[in-house]
Amino acid sequence: MNYIKYLFLLFATTTTTTGEKIIKNININTIKDANYPSCRNCVYYKPSSFTSDYGSSISKCEKIGEKNIITGEITYNYVDSCRNDELKCGKEGKYFVEERNLNLKIFTHVFISSIPNTLVVSLLVLEFINILKYNEHS
Repeated sequence: MNYIKYLFLLFATTTTTTGEKIIKNININTIKDANYPSCRNCVYYKPSSFTSDYGSSISKCEKIGEKNIITGEITYNYVDSCRNDELKCGKEGKYFVEERNLNLKIFTHVFISSIPNTLVVSLLVLEFINILKYNEHS
């Protein structure tokens, strides 16, 4: 399992988030809304579990939602609806709190969201190996 630690360290030290690269290379006067923080860099940002894309538009905000008073289940709002509504977070991102461990959060999301695909491929490979072994003995 030590290889996972090394893989993470390699990932964390060699990657810079796309947002950071873009912000460093743009002229704020020419890009609309460039001076506002990105939801994907916020501690309340919850990436969608349906995709490995960390910056998906179907991600949710864990700051804004609604609680079912009977079941206690909380339904969080989509990030785009939160940012488009001035009564919620608004365009300026009034509830934005910068995520200090962004690379770890992205790595964890991509790793966990790829587990089902990894399992399916592993099972297919094992089945293929079993078929080959069976054909050798026949």
